[in-house]
Amino acid sequence: MRTEVISEKERFGELAGQWDSLASGAGPLSPALSHDWFSSWIDAFGLDTRLSVVTLFDGDTLVAAAPVWAGRGAYRGIPCAQLRFLSNRHAPRCAFLARDGRRDLGRLVIRETLGLPDWDLVVLENVPHGSLLFELAPDEASSGGFLFLARETMSSPLLRMEGAWKEFFDSRPRNLRRSLHNKENRISAAGTVDVVHITDAGSAAALMDTLFRIGGASWKAPRGRAIGSDPESRRFYSLLAERFGSRGEVSVWLMRLNGEPVAFEFHITRGKRVQALRAEFDERHRDLGVGSVLDKEIITRLFDLGFEEYDMGGEADFYKLRWTAETTRHSELLFFRSSGRGRLLHAVESRLVEPAKKALGRRPRGPREEPASDGRKR
Repeated sequence: MRTEVISEKERFGELAGQWDSLASGAGPLSPALSHDWFSSWIDAFGLDTRLSVVTLFDGDTLVAAAPVWAGRGAYRGIPCAQLRFLSNRHAPRCAFLARDGRRDLGRLVIRETLGLPDWDLVVLENVPHGSLLFELAPDEASSGGFLFLARETMSSPLLRMEGAWKEFFDSRPRNLRRSLHNKENRISAAGTVDVVHITDAGSAAALMDTLFRIGGASWKAPRGRAIGSDPESRRFYSLLAERFGSRGEVSVWLMRLNGEPVAFEFHITRGKRVQALRAEFDERHRDLGVGSVLDKEIITRLFDLGFEEYDMGGEADFYKLRWTAETTRHSELLFFRSSGRGRLLHAVESRLVEPAKKALGRRPRGPREEPASDGRKR
């Protein structure tokens, strides 16, 4: 078994075929663990000079990988060296890869990652429960002499599309069906409504500026959380549209009212599974319920198109839970080196931050102080 730590984007690009072969065994995780996903993220967020992707080879065959990068930044206000996923708030989840889900390879890639030099803290966000990384991390931390914390971050609703649409919809809560009926009537009274579904790269790419304009008029824009709130995010989603669209795996839903685009959802598909990434609407039309009506239209068509699973992504928001009670749970995994700085970080997190948040009745969440390429906070 040979270990290679990839630090150059060009070398990472050479592994595209083998990486996707490895990721294809990750099941529901595979779109957000694919080479196109990570290469788009690297190209958009400019961390190509800071890669520390750990790969394991059996001969010339890639058998395991840890998509991480290294940098310096502040965590809870304390400067430190960190390892993190090639990921940020745009990713539905992340994990390590091991061929055929082999636990021996999972253990080895975790050990090799923790064996990288010059880090005080490893932050792995939104690791799905049930993944190899989630299951093996505590024992590997203990055996390696590292301090460790795991805390639940979010539960993402998952809708399994079984049976016919009408039977499914009739089984939904009466208040949901009544609310949607009222909203559909309000929208119809406001004018002509149509929903366009785009699945090819060219059409999706041509539509991106429209999506950015809708996002700019959404409630997320003043918070800097819209799809086009910064150049990096715009580039990232444009690259996803281009690269996943070239395989027919991008899925953009656009609602228009009297010809004006007012809401959209941006998904990635793989096989019979749909992964939602973004959903935004023009705040001026909130009272019409355009987002809710678009949700219904999308789910209706997904049933008709024969999809089997719809990962709604993000948090278990109220409006999503009216469609399904099933969720995928995620946790943040924190490894602290047994050094003075590592122990200080662990003490702050375990003795101050978590107790304080529990006392306030809030689930502990990791800070958004990711190291930037120039050492500043993002």
